[in-house]
Amino acid sequence: MKAFLKTVTCFLFTLVILFGAFSNDALALGDFSQTCYNSQVNGSVLSAICRRINGSYNDTSINLNPGIENVDGQLKWQPSNFIATCRNTGLTGPSVMSAECKTRAQRWVSTSINLDDHIANIDGTLMYE
Repeated sequence: MKAFLKTVTCFLFTLVILFGAFSNDALALGDFSQTCYNSQVNGSVLSAICRRINGSYNDTSINLNPGIENVDGQLKWQPSNFIATCRNTGLTGPSVMSAECKTRAQRWVSTSINLDDHIANIDGTLMYE
């Protein structure tokens, strides 16, 4: 009987550890839009109210400019300065940033990028991932 109780206790302890690890990962693996609300983009800055691990909320923002580039009118995840050749940025959904960006031919074209791909909520703070 003692061996059975030890086995059950170890099993339950393992489940608690695994559940704790998975619940923290939900706040750290991209998909910021799953744990943040009132998100908005102003110029190159993404702002939102994001949930912390303890359940409270934090006002946070991140400059997207260092991680996104305008490549011939298309927004790409590359270190650069997209805001120098893009305008009218904003969110078209919980995580999709849209903009008008110049092509090499100097034409303005519409483009978008999913910010959930590389922006994470790390304990209430927006960060690159």
